[in-house]
Amino acid sequence: MKGNDITKFLVSFSGQVEFVSFPAGVFDEQVYIQYEIIWGPDWESVSGLATGSSQMSRSGIDPEKVVFNMPLEIVFGSTNVFGWPQLLITVRAQNRLSGDSLLGYALILMPPTCGTRVLTAPLVRPQAATVFGEWLAWLTGRRPELADPKMLASGKENYLLRTESYDSVTVSLSMVSKDLRKLGYDNQPPAVRNISDT
Repeated sequence: MKGNDITKFLVSFSGQVEFVSFPAGVFDEQVYIQYEIIWGPDWESVSGLATGSSQMSRSGIDPEKVVFNMPLEIVFGSTNVFGWPQLLITVRAQNRLSGDSLLGYALILMPPTCGTRVLTAPLVRPQAATVFGEWLAWLTGRRPELADPKMLASGKENYLLRTESYDSVTVSLSMVSKDLRKLGYDNQPPAVRNISDT
C-alpha cells in the first residue's frame, strides 16, 4: 500500500492501574476497581479488552494505599483523532456494614503522545442532592451513584452534577502509534532542552 493510500491509523495502549491513594486511610475491608475505555464514533477496537474488573485488594504496609497493578492493553483504529479514548475507573468497596458501595470515579485521557506516562487522576464521587440524602449516605455508608458513569467522559450534562474529590488513582500507560504522522498528526513528545543550550 502506498503512503498516500493510508486512510486509517492504529494506536496501541498498554500499562496498568497501579494503585489508589486514600490520604485519610482505608476503612473498608476490601476494595476493587472496574474500568471501561470510552471512545468516539470514528474509533473502533481492533484487539484487547475495553472493560474489566480487578481482584479484591486491601491496604498493605502503607495504610493509605491499595495496590492493584491491574494490566490494560487495547489497540484502536481510527480515521481522525476526534473522540480520543478515555479510561473511566470506578472504585468500589465491600464491607460487612454497607455491603458493596461506591468510593468514586476517575477519568483519564489516554496518552496522546508516544512513550510511557505515569498519570494521576482525582477520584470524585457524587454528592447527595439534599441534606437528608447526605445524612442517609453517612448513616448507611452507601454513596449516591451515577446511572451512567460514561456521562463524565462526554461533559455535556455535567454542569448540574455536584461532586467531591475523595482520593486519587495512579495509572502507568504507554502509547505506540502507526501511520499517525503519515496522516498529518504529530504525536511525538516535545523535545527536552537543556538550560545550558539557551
